[in-house]
Amino acid sequence: MTSRRCLGLLCLTLLMAGCASVRMPPKGSDCVRIGPSGLICLLAPAQLPAIDARHMVTVRRAEQSDTFLGRLRIDREALRLAGTSLFGAHLFTITWDGRRLVSAPADSKMRPRLMLAMLQVALADPGILEPHLYELELEVGHRRGAEARLLLEHGRLVTRIEIRGRQPAEATFDMKVPPAGLTLHLQPLTETP
Repeated sequence: MTSRRCLGLLCLTLLMAGCASVRMPPKGSDCVRIGPSGLICLLAPAQLPAIDARHMVTVRRAEQSDTFLGRLRIDREALRLAGTSLFGAHLFTITWDGRRLVSAPADSKMRPRLMLAMLQVALADPGILEPHLYELELEVGHRRGAEARLLLEHGRLVTRIEIRGRQPAEATFDMKVPPAGLTLHLQPLTETP
């Protein structure tokens, strides 16, 4: 009987220790769920590199493929992302100032917070980003002339991003989200004289 109580206390202690070791985001943080238990808390625009970029964006999911023009501007005050069709029709705008997100149209299928989180994984300095990851691990390396960023949840690949080019405005990005069967290809657009 005494050994059962000791075993019970030991199990309870181990369970409590396991719960205590889970790092949680600060209260009031604006975080996005990635996978079953992972979270990315959104960075303030001042924590991201300043960018003014235009890319042709191709999104593939299952048998469907969509292409649009994307414009991204990041400065100390705000991150602004806009999408237009290839014919110039407005598709969406997202503005994030570090406290408030404004998205138009307010379409739940677009998932603007998830879009911002993926942009952060692609653009942020890993040293700045890592403290904002919960139950996620970021691995950064180089493969075939590209920077590769792997986002893992308990060792399972959640997102893979390959970046070819030094400056984000001139870089090509390939993003794969295997659990969602989703791929994105961002090709920079150059200004014509």
